[in-house]
Amino acid sequence: MNAGWLVFAALLADFLLGVFAALGLEHVHVPPDYASRHYLTFTFPYSHGLVPLLIWGALLGWLVSRLHGSDRPRALIVVGALVVSHFLLDGFVHVAGLPILGDNSPKLGLGLWKEMPLELALETLLTGICVGLYLRFIGSEAPKGARYGIPALMLLLTAATWSPLATPTPPSPPQLIPGWIGMPVLFSLLVYALDRRRVREARMKTIGLG
Repeated sequence: MNAGWLVFAALLADFLLGVFAALGLEHVHVPPDYASRHYLTFTFPYSHGLVPLLIWGALLGWLVSRLHGSDRPRALIVVGALVVSHFLLDGFVHVAGLPILGDNSPKLGLGLWKEMPLELALETLLTGICVGLYLRFIGSEAPKGARYGIPALMLLLTAATWSPLATPTPPSPPQLIPGWIGMPVLFSLLVYALDRRRVREARMKTIGLG
């Protein structure tokens, strides 16, 4: 499976946040003491709620599975699990605000954002582990685009997550929406393009043409 689909699945919740925020259905709130906290709070029952993400994961998993022939069950499970994993990982970092089902349902969040340097360090470590697993999976003979380009993109994305620490001025919520929508799409397309040759060569080997 092309890694671009996996990246988009992991970022789907943020993409949906941008869409629903643009429609006025979800909202971002800037705390008065943002300069010291460096984090935002949200009202996002449709993009980040547990039950909605289960539904979104099933839908995206089904869509991707239609494109993968004999690997359809695997694609459905992997993509769906990655979509839902966004809720689990956000549960560690968000201040209690992740709803189960709807804005009036119980909200979860361990609040690791209150210790932002620690949270970012753990996020960087997790990204490094994921990149390491990907490189081990594709092997040393994979095309250079997959071996070097994708890790470089992940490094760039990780570096961008540290930017709030150097930005005492709170962002304007309307300015965030294009990034929420565009970044997951652009980043996933770049990864898809870099991983395309590897996927094509792997498919050719499978059918005995490589």
